[in-house]
Amino acid sequence: MAKKSALAIFLNLFLIFLHFSPCFSGISTTNKSSGNIVQSAIANQLQKSIKKQLQKNSQTSEIPNGEVPQSSGIYEVSFAIGTPPQNVTSILDISSGFIWTQCKTCDVCLNQTTPLYNPQSSSTYSNFSSPSCSSNSNYQAACDNIGITTDVCPDDSCNYTMVYDVGQNSSGLFATDNFTFGSTSAPDIVFGCGLENYGDYDNSSGILGLAWGPLSVVSQFPFMRFSYCLSSDQRKHSPVNFGSLAKLQGSGQSTPLVRNAKYPGSYYIGLVNITVGTTLLNIPSSTFELQEDGTGGVYLLTTYPLTYLEEPAYGLVRQAFVSVMNQTTINGTDLGLDLCFKNVTKWPSLTLHFDGGATLKLKTVNYIYKDEDTGLQCLAIVPSSGASALGSLIQMDTNFVYDLNNKTISFEKCFDDSTSTSSVISNIPHLVTTMALFLFCMFKFF
Repeated sequence: MAKKSALAIFLNLFLIFLHFSPCFSGISTTNKSSGNIVQSAIANQLQKSIKKQLQKNSQTSEIPNGEVPQSSGIYEVSFAIGTPPQNVTSILDISSGFIWTQCKTCDVCLNQTTPLYNPQSSSTYSNFSSPSCSSNSNYQAACDNIGITTDVCPDDSCNYTMVYDVGQNSSGLFATDNFTFGSTSAPDIVFGCGLENYGDYDNSSGILGLAWGPLSVVSQFPFMRFSYCLSSDQRKHSPVNFGSLAKLQGSGQSTPLVRNAKYPGSYYIGLVNITVGTTLLNIPSSTFELQEDGTGGVYLLTTYPLTYLEEPAYGLVRQAFVSVMNQTTINGTDLGLDLCFKNVTKWPSLTLHFDGGATLKLKTVNYIYKDEDTGLQCLAIVPSSGASALGSLIQMDTNFVYDLNNKTISFEKCFDDSTSTSSVISNIPHLVTTMALFLFCMFKFF
């Protein structure tokens, strides 16, 4: 059996449900035991190290709306809120079904690169009042999703709290305003005006949630189609498209999106097998299957770089790499990883096989991390228990097109492959250090 790294002792998918008193009087959480990726202190050190490495070579440039810059490896979307429009830059998160941004009226404010959104300067801004909480269909749908009735403050305002992890959360007011992506605008988009914000969001304005759900941006516009290409090149922008602009540039390949009734907001994909080098692994068919209780399956993440595979699959992948490499392995626990080597000149290829026959052949940059301080070159895949997840690193340089109406995801390579597949990346995209897998509010917004 492969040794589990300190980074991924458990990967679980039961939610953290929140119940809190409105008006920011405190938060209590109950963890439904199978929970989230456990991020150890070692893992957090790895994230900070990656961030520091990226900042050494960071370049600034003007970012047009509808594109995603990499700020310390986090993928962010630039868009505008209000009338007249005010530019904001938010973290792209396909696991979150909610949108929030810091407001200039915040009591606890975090640093961000763009000016704080000022609701008082927007003629189309509106707070939810008590009647709006019960009558607005989007808001009520989110409430009904887990059977919670609306809570309001004495002034009839409606409030939200989103908890990511200990010391990382946002609380504020539910509101509506105009949103603009490029040349496309829509009125009365429901979002959170963040008033008390804690944690590290890498100088972004907030979170742009693209999960399945009534309060995500894809449902509210409604786009029902979106695409992104997360670039591995720090000098390039990563295009994000919505609606009719979200499409393949060539023929590409497609596979069904899988719905998890327990967690309907997340995007699951039918991974069936993996090839390392020329060897198709003998992964049991049940390894990646979604179970009736909501466990299992394989879902996609854009806020966490590493990929997690259920222990039986990870063990076979690890064994195949060790066999092909035929050199001394090094324990990567101190880096929050597992399988590492030194002085590698050539890596075996890695190919993912999906339902319907679709295959994704990866570049080395998608699954190998080189630590500049130690010189170790490590597999950026770690073992998990309870589910599997494909992180942002493994998705880089591929155009993923989500079609929510037809419940499919299509993909193709999206950048000119001018880098040899034998090269490695030494700057895995950095996740906000303590961000958990799923984002939760006063309601479960999935």
